[in-house]
Amino acid sequence: QKIAPMSLIFLTMNNLSTSIFLLMGLLSSLVGGWGGLNQTQTRKIMAYSSIAHLGWMATISSIMTNILIMNLMIYLIMTTSVFLSLIISKSKTIQDTTSTWTLSPTLTIIMLLS
Repeated sequence: QKIAPMSLIFLTMNNLSTSIFLLMGLLSSLVGGWGGLNQTQTRKIMAYSSIAHLGWMATISSIMTNILIMNLMIYLIMTTSVFLSLIISKSKTIQDTTSTWTLSPTLTIIMLLS
């Protein structure tokens, strides 16, 4: 979900002004944050989180591309660990993740930290 938008940001970074990237980043962060507030399904929460993080990455792209690449790598590592944890625990909603503690406390801690 991030490779295509990041390549578009890289291609248009020199042609668009900084204020457009900052406005786009602000709007994307607001939509992602507000959209994810009242969700109970983990897939929807992760989707809105992806929208919000895309906004942060668009904002970072206007500052420095090296930080953008580092942010993208950290984001990919963190979301991969969260998705793998959700797959292992077979959690589909927030209520499902509450019962994970009894099955695997280590997995629950990894999900919490990620």
